Amino acid sequence: MIKELEVKDLRPVSEWLHRMNGDDKHFVAWLASDPKEIFEQIWGLTQLNDPFAFVAWDGEEIVGFLGILPFFEQRVCRLLGPFATKQETLIIERLWQKASLTLEMYFDAAKLACFDVNTELLTFAEHYEFELYNIEKTLRLDKESFTREPEDAPIAPLDESRREELDSIHPAGAYYTTDEMLTFSRENGHHLLGYFDGDDLAGYLYLETILPEEEGEICFVNVASEEQGEGVGSALLTYALSLGFRRENFSYITISVREANSGAENLYRQFGFYEWHTIYAYNKTIETQPPPKLVH
Repeated sequence: MIKELEVKDLRPVSEWLHRMNGDDKHFVAWLASDPKEIFEQIWGLTQLNDPFAFVAWDGEEIVGFLGILPFFEQRVCRLLGPFATKQETLIIERLWQKASLTLEMYFDAAKLACFDVNTELLTFAEHYEFELYNIEKTLRLDKESFTREPEDAPIAPLDESRREELDSIHPAGAYYTTDEMLTFSRENGHHLLGYFDGDDLAGYLYLETILPEEEGEICFVNVASEEQGEGVGSALLTYALSLGFRRENFSYITISVREANSGAENLYRQFGFYEWHTIYAYNKTIETQPPPKLVH
């Protein structure tokens, strides 16, 4: 049975999602990692006027989930799932059918991303004609492998006062907008750092806590075109990795790189990063279905 997520079921569903997303073969991007954060994330979906999260039940057992993470201004959503543990193909299809009306009402596009070993979701994306728009390698660096000392570089935290400069460097279509990145950077354990050439922003890096005192992620490293090749990216990486391992006490830090971006990958490997996973990212244009023709 597929039901809309109810507030009374938030705790067991968030715990179930935490177990699922910790398993590589079920991993889906954009779902929070910590159980408390997952609870808060899906609680927000229950506060909307229409259903934005669905749970598959087999009696009292949770066997599937699909959440719709909305970005209403852009008319885009990110899919949290679909997940399934029984009759995977059938349950994933039914969850998608339940979510379709909400998708058609509010969004022009839906994004989905998962590890390459999540074969059920890759099959789902292909079946429903999602467009593969990016393949990224997730690289990992373990704490004990990092020995560099931070350089004496003009690096400082960024805030709203640098929004326009930051926006000019931040890539269009990134999974966080400039405003989202600035907002998230105010949270504990998140760091938005800028490298300055005089008073000009030459580049930036965003480091995010995934699991406190365990996992951090460098979400973005971008350098202004006129500053590339001047060591800005390397200085930002050294500073952020030192901060992550020594202040945040992460056991490891990850970073993603597009499969075709061999230059960036070579830089990361010089720091000791090694390949951990590959993420496939998809986009689907949402088409409103015409009403059925009446047969007389």
